[in-house]
Amino acid sequence: MAKPTKAEVKRVIGALKRSKKKFVSLEALSRLVGLYPDVLGDTLSYFEPMIRMDPSINTRDLLPVLQEYVAEPIKPVDPNKPKRTVISKKELSRYASIPDFVMKKMTNVGGLVDTSMVLSDEDLHILEKLIQNEMAKRKKAAKHK
Repeated sequence: MAKPTKAEVKRVIGALKRSKKKFVSLEALSRLVGLYPDVLGDTLSYFEPMIRMDPSINTRDLLPVLQEYVAEPIKPVDPNKPKRTVISKKELSRYASIPDFVMKKMTNVGGLVDTSMVLSDEDLHILEKLIQNEMAKRKKAAKHK
């Protein structure tokens, strides 16, 4: 049973608050929310496992639990986690091939490869993508032989 999203729970809370009835069944709540009873039952079964089997359960009784669930703060993202670098097709199109990348990034004015050159993470990612593209071309050419 997956955790329901906070947006789904907020939608249910809003429907329960708008309703003036003291007893709101799963069927009635599904009409208020605009979801099928089965889908809504799956969402609410996280809070009350018997809700799908027992139609006499008042969904209004779940309101405090739902509000508490929404009030929980979202876990912050780990600041130590490195950000994913994304290379666009435009950046890849600057280089025709791997040798072209080496000539543009790793050579001096005279055309000699600079052995003290250190590539950035972005440059390494571009090189990795170029290698993957080259390998895909070779596999495709090998299939067509």
